[in-house]
Amino acid sequence: MRRSLASATTFAALLAVSACTRKDTPADSPSGPGVVSTSAAADKATPPVRADAAADKAAPRFVGRWIPDGDGMRCSWSGSYVVARFKGTGLSARIKDEGFNLFQIVVDGEPKKVLRTDKAKGAHVYLLADGLPDAVHDVSIHRRTEAKVGEAVVYGFEAAGGQLLPPPPAPERRIETIGDSITTGFGNEGPSATCGYVNSEQNEYATYGAIAARNLGADHTTIAWSGKTLHEMKEYFDKTLPQRADGPRWDFARYQPDVVVVNVGTNNFANVDPGEARFVKLYHELVRVVRGAYPKAFIVCALGSMLSNVYPEGRNNLTQARKYMKVAVAKLKEAGDSNLDFLEFPEQNHADGLGCGFHPSLKTHKLMGERLTAFIKERTGW
Repeated sequence: MRRSLASATTFAALLAVSACTRKDTPADSPSGPGVVSTSAAADKATPPVRADAAADKAAPRFVGRWIPDGDGMRCSWSGSYVVARFKGTGLSARIKDEGFNLFQIVVDGEPKKVLRTDKAKGAHVYLLADGLPDAVHDVSIHRRTEAKVGEAVVYGFEAAGGQLLPPPPAPERRIETIGDSITTGFGNEGPSATCGYVNSEQNEYATYGAIAARNLGADHTTIAWSGKTLHEMKEYFDKTLPQRADGPRWDFARYQPDVVVVNVGTNNFANVDPGEARFVKLYHELVRVVRGAYPKAFIVCALGSMLSNVYPEGRNNLTQARKYMKVAVAKLKEAGDSNLDFLEFPEQNHADGLGCGFHPSLKTHKLMGERLTAFIKERTGW
């Protein structure tokens, strides 16, 4: 096996160039069908080698809020991903998990196995793909689990029977989705509405935001945390590692999306009707923070898909939320921000299945992704 581990210095340099160019722990341990934890090597950590000019060019591409950490790159937000290209028959990665994370492995554009990393093993080499034809392949690692599950560090890659190559070029289009449990994919692979949070049943790769981004040929980032309200997401929005109260602030110059989807506000209706005045005030505060970070982005002010007029009985949450959001968007436009618009996802249909905690199922996420794709195309001309 030819060893091709790039250093953190290489990662950081590549990230900077790319940007210019275009602890809560879950109650359960990872489990579930289709989850694998096969290692590519013994438990001992493989030290990274010094990156030469060839390794610099072959450094993988990191998408999301990654920051250098020693010889690796650290992430926390769900949906953070890494893209690598290599020639050979297989690929491994050295990863340190500080929680109970799972990663979707995608090979040549096709989702393959789910990688379950092991907190107890520390930095460890995991097999991502093997038995491939001896040719050029693209492999990406997508974090399925949300920030509360714990941070993770990716140190480098090893190509079996070949070498790492420069990663595929970054797409010109970029999307960011800001949200709560709907956007994180809470329970979207769960068996029914009555199950609680299980990390192996959460899959950001299969959420509406990730689906729309792939449909549109765009990179995407997800800034979302289950249970959060408008005010809370405003406070979390600029965090690189959101479970750290004193963690580093994100440098927005690293990633300027063309489209930002704000799907926050459902949890403001969790216990009581917040009232129009308060809801509009909180919504404006969040959107103005987003606009300050992304002055040129088209902002999708999204609603849905969990609110309903049926439950809780007599509250008419969906009607009220729709009314408040339309007022909020209209006032933002009146104040001079015309580069945004309102999108309502249809209320989820129980016949399409329900994820854990009555969250959107995989089918509902697919439908939402198609709706968002069409909306962005209509508004941006993509």
